Amino acid sequence: MRRALILPLAISLLAACTTKSPAPRPSPVAATTKPSPSPAPPALTLDEAARAADVFLGADDVIRSMGDGRMALDRARDGQDPLVLAEYRSSENRPIRYSWGPRRLIVPRLQKGVTPWFAAVAERRHGKVKQTAIMTFMKEGEFWQRGLTTLLNSGAVLPEIAEDAEGYAVSLDARDQSIAISPNLLGPLHATVAEEGPDGFTSDLIEEGPLTKGFYDDIRAQESVYLSRGFDYISIFAAAASYPVQAVRTADGGGLVFYTLTRTTTYIPEVLFAEGSSLPIPDDAKWDLTNPMIVRDRRIQETQQFLALVPPRTSRARAEIIAYDGRITQASATE
Repeated sequence: MRRALILPLAISLLAACTTKSPAPRPSPVAATTKPSPSPAPPALTLDEAARAADVFLGADDVIRSMGDGRMALDRARDGQDPLVLAEYRSSENRPIRYSWGPRRLIVPRLQKGVTPWFAAVAERRHGKVKQTAIMTFMKEGEFWQRGLTTLLNSGAVLPEIAEDAEGYAVSLDARDQSIAISPNLLGPLHATVAEEGPDGFTSDLIEEGPLTKGFYDDIRAQESVYLSRGFDYISIFAAAASYPVQAVRTADGGGLVFYTLTRTTTYIPEVLFAEGSSLPIPDDAKWDLTNPMIVRDRRIQETQQFLALVPPRTSRARAEIIAYDGRITQASATE
């Protein structure tokens, strides 16, 4: 049976070899192949981001010089909303005015339909004080708003950002798992380290420093002080879940993550000390709190904005908090 199948096949092949081959025809695949399409234009170009940063920071100085808190709030969003409100109200609409150095932009390549955003890095000057500010901007409708401003820690260095051939940053999704800590998990983990310190289960994930163990040490010290005065002292950090977490890839395969935390500190007098209890009011809370008398509790809330370096998933290094800015944005007492 096997020979019966092979013999006709051999005869067919021989006939094909001795028959004059027709003229070659173009390959159907080659004939229909088209050049690869160019990448879709980004939702935000590098030039558009540069103009937006220049216009925003130029207008910011004018608004500050006028003390127009309402206009300043119109240009703020997310964590900057309560921070700008506190800045203007605490200064009686005479906020600090800044001058700005040249801008370095981080502009992710985003597809059409995605809310455009970018980051700007610039030296911020006030008198003799010079700081490196990192800001994020988002566009809703026709207007750009600033959602985050944080200040580079002394001695910290911004990493090289991974960019494509046209100079656009490689963006990371909030749930990206190619880095050691997904961007959306960094805030909750940071909050846990701040509260639980080196004994917490997340302490090996984030580098120790004044913005991690330093917060923990401050809480423990304040607990002791206020307990001796007859007060329970409770300080809770939390990720600001309603604000966006934004991230771009660094050249080493890690991530640069922008995020916001809140810190809520509550002072609760014990029963024996409740009647007529009082506490000094922190200087940066006096704009929102005037009566030192407490019967039930005093609550002070801070809004804090951070920038962190997260290593690649394959690395054993810890995440590092490299920038911070924040202030008291709300204070109240139950009399």
